Amino acid sequence: MVTRKTNIDFIEIGPIGNNEGKNSDVFLAKDIQLNAELVVKQMEIAKFSKIEEYFLEARILYDCRHPNIMEIQYASQDDNYIYLSMPYHKKGSLNYLINSRFLTVREIIKYSLDFLSGVAHIHSKGLVHLDIKPTNILLDETDRAILTDFGLSRYLDENGIAEQPLTYIQHSDPERFSHSGRTILSDIYQIGLTLYRLCNGNTILKEQLKQLNVDNLDKLKEAVLSEKYPNKDYFLPHIPNKLKKIIKKSLELDIKKRYNNVIQMMNDLSEIDENLDWNFTGNSNELYYLFKDNNKISISTKNINGKDDIICTKTNLTSGRTTNMNKYCSKGYTSNKLIMKEIERIIKENN
Repeated sequence: MVTRKTNIDFIEIGPIGNNEGKNSDVFLAKDIQLNAELVVKQMEIAKFSKIEEYFLEARILYDCRHPNIMEIQYASQDDNYIYLSMPYHKKGSLNYLINSRFLTVREIIKYSLDFLSGVAHIHSKGLVHLDIKPTNILLDETDRAILTDFGLSRYLDENGIAEQPLTYIQHSDPERFSHSGRTILSDIYQIGLTLYRLCNGNTILKEQLKQLNVDNLDKLKEAVLSEKYPNKDYFLPHIPNKLKKIIKKSLELDIKKRYNNVIQMMNDLSEIDENLDWNFTGNSNELYYLFKDNNKISISTKNINGKDDIICTKTNLTSGRTTNMNKYCSKGYTSNKLIMKEIERIIKENN
């Protein structure tokens, strides 16, 4: 058997992605041999504790080939770095998408079923991902969600446990704080946090950590184990109860009450049939809207003298005529909780 060393040359074009839980450099490059643009993940050799870990992520990607798992093109190394080469998906990540706008419930279900199909596949291979978050879910040219970044992933041992003490801080599962042994239930908890962000906005977890004054790992541990974080009672009014229940079950502190496999989650997501096309804008003038029967139904709030009014209108898309839906217009709210409850009722009655 002959071992041969060859050169793989590329031209670095520029960085891509963001710094959420960053543990490597990812950039766009032109592969000179293929004359193609690829994504290259560069990892410093000095950060690996064992030689056998150098190409672990590359081997995982190759072993777990699936339509909803990032494809590996090749892996290589020089004196200082390990390089993994993967296809370039111009649409970017789910993180990029939900930074730009809120998703409809229909979109949340669609993208979730996509990447959960990939998660179910790696679990069937005896692997846990352990870094599931919107940044690590890419959208390909057909708008299919693809799971990527297996840098923290580990294979389960004969007891169904993987040793991995590291996790992206915001997505820390409760098991991280009791032992380094992780299971597929850790992935399920992280899936719950990912869906929570898809439903309530990409900044929601950061905002809650700030409100709880969590600025170190000990405070995070206390917040997670006391179930103060995440706030499982907070959801935007257009999120249907079935979806809330799925997320809450995924985030159960007691692992016996959590989903024990991803297929169960996928089945429950597939049964959601409410509020599918309501949209949330997040601005002060028009909060929620739905296109239905050639009309646009809009719900907004307006602050007058320290109190909020709810205004519901219907706009005919052909004539452009807008009328108030007086049945759903109300005044004088001083509690945001009551406003959210009333908007939830309006949305439910206008599905």
